Amino acid sequence: MSVDSRLEHLARGSANKPAPSVHVVRARQLLLGGLAGGLAAALVCLIGFGIGYGTQGMLSAALAAAMVLFFYVGGQYVMVRFADAGARLLLAVAMASYTTRIVVLGLVLLLYNQYADAMPWLMPLAVFVTTMIVVAGWLLVEVFVFSRLRIQAYDADYQDRPIAKDAQ
Repeated sequence: MSVDSRLEHLARGSANKPAPSVHVVRARQLLLGGLAGGLAAALVCLIGFGIGYGTQGMLSAALAAAMVLFFYVGGQYVMVRFADAGARLLLAVAMASYTTRIVVLGLVLLLYNQYADAMPWLMPLAVFVTTMIVVAGWLLVEVFVFSRLRIQAYDADYQDRPIAKDAQ
């Protein structure tokens, strides 16, 4: 199969795919916006702790940033995958995703508690501050992106109904 025929095959395959729904597009925008804010905040922390505390500070900040980004990307990715689901299923999936991520984070903290002596390079201050800053960066940009999504907050087809006679 030549390169041109492969490209034609791929083009036809993507042409037959339906366009993603508005819910999926919005969820992707929130994922990408939050990720951009989280990565920007992580970069600031890596540079700051790298300058202030050297390699130890930078490694600690990198670990914290990776954990936060994993937590948020995982959750938002689940929302992208189930964006077209009904409200009840979406809530159940979101809660299952959140519970899973909390359990994984708890296991990581349990392992750290057991083997803290094996990681003398880990600076709790850098982990704490980086976690807070990356969460704030993610949420700030996500809220900004959400405010630009143009989601209608009212029912455009609303008609004022007359009051029933027996209700008066």
